[in-house]
Amino acid sequence: MNIETASKRLLGGLTVASIAAASLACGTVEASAEPDTGDTDPTLVTTDKGQVKGTAADGVRSWLGVPYASPPTGDLRWAPPEEAEPWDGVRAADRFGSACAQGESALGMPSVPGVNEDCLNLNVYAPDTGDRDLPVMVWLHGGGNSYGAGSQYDPSRLVTDGEVVVVTVNYRQGLFGSLAHPALDGDDGEVLSGNYGLQDQQTALEWVRANASAFGGNAENVTLFGESGGGYDACAHLASAGSAGLFDKAILQSATCAAAWATGREEGRDIAADLAEELCPEAEDVATCLREAAAADVIAFSDRLGEVQPVVGGPVMPVPTGEAIASGEFNHVPVLHGINSDEMQGYAVTLGVETEEDYLARLEEMFGDLAGAIAAEYPAVEGDDGPTRALGRVLTDAEWSTGLAATREAFGDRVPAFTYELSVSDAPYFTHIPSRPDFEFDAHHMVDCAFLFDTGFFEPIEDEQRPLAELMIESWSEFARTGDPDGEGPWEPYATDEDTMRLSPEGATAIDFEDEHRIGFWRGLRA
Repeated sequence: MNIETASKRLLGGLTVASIAAASLACGTVEASAEPDTGDTDPTLVTTDKGQVKGTAADGVRSWLGVPYASPPTGDLRWAPPEEAEPWDGVRAADRFGSACAQGESALGMPSVPGVNEDCLNLNVYAPDTGDRDLPVMVWLHGGGNSYGAGSQYDPSRLVTDGEVVVVTVNYRQGLFGSLAHPALDGDDGEVLSGNYGLQDQQTALEWVRANASAFGGNAENVTLFGESGGGYDACAHLASAGSAGLFDKAILQSATCAAAWATGREEGRDIAADLAEELCPEAEDVATCLREAAAADVIAFSDRLGEVQPVVGGPVMPVPTGEAIASGEFNHVPVLHGINSDEMQGYAVTLGVETEEDYLARLEEMFGDLAGAIAAEYPAVEGDDGPTRALGRVLTDAEWSTGLAATREAFGDRVPAFTYELSVSDAPYFTHIPSRPDFEFDAHHMVDCAFLFDTGFFEPIEDEQRPLAELMIESWSEFARTGDPDGEGPWEPYATDEDTMRLSPEGATAIDFEDEHRIGFWRGLRA
């Protein structure tokens, strides 16, 4: 078995997610350039569609559930997003809008189950200081483009300590965001389907360009950042001509743009054909039938797939993002990108590897005749949890570490590209998973979110871990402000072997990432 095949198998249903971008023109009317301050209500703001009134508490002003596009329902289901309708009077923005329709994740991801498709809304958070021209950070949540919502991420610490405006976005999930049926393409056969969620994100970025100044942000200094599926979406926007000019910097958390994670057009069409066969077996007008199908039925089918990724091909994502970046055909903005040191530790736990024999059997299952070489490079000799930890390191390095190294090389010196690795011991664990592993859980997938946001699905960070949260907020906000993270260590763009910064509670330290994660070994297996 070759290593590429092994890589696809090793994640099973768990992979991170998504990509691709969209091509919509910027044409909205800019909102009031000044936030309302002084004698006026500082939570009353005029946008390009009407006035919104938010709330203020604990040093943060927030405006929740603000529509940035029309509801993608009826004829707009599986269609590009359209502008939100303007409203008269003052719209209350004191509660979250609906999450996008999704099921209960079988993969352990924090989901927000529901069938409401009227969900294209966003949340704006700003310091309660009246400051203007602050950096703007637009957050794309993770969840494999199939689960989650912006409401799950409270950015108050990032807003107040980093002195930035943060926007969290809801966008279509699962098959609602990524269905690639030919009946949804153009009348002349032009390929248009498969990337509606990414088009939603572009429309949200247009909204930010038009309205950020009204909330105290600098509409000309916008950083797009996301984790896992949201990070891959940011890769897509880097690679999409349709996203040019919509953001000025990008932060990619646990998302390696060079990885092959998007769905191919043929596979996407096969999935769509199966859905149509199940929901519309005798329909003459398949597009109409699909748009009239019950949301619960679409969700049930989508959930059986585990995750649904955007689709390569067409104007939104003509080629895979790794190919676009390696060719230099991408939007040239500064990039901060990295992974967690133990991305796959959680997945390794689910595989039930308790003995060295279990470990070797899993390696053979995943890597075939390469298992012996991998076991020799990653021996399981560290006590009772040795086999699980060894497997976690193997899967992390085979997929994530090599992916980060390849992405870093693809960027090369074309743009300032700063690389990091998050490292922390006994990291916060998921609150929605009842059984925490009985050994010290380290920097697993998604845990970086716990240090930037307050979430309902992670345990609180411990006091001794708080310096890492402070370091991340300082570095992320400084990068958003200037294009250079300027953390507590010698941050440098890609130039030498020791150019990756390890971020930990002890600070930022330069490391030889390729040596520590055996990148040469994995490249040798691929040769």
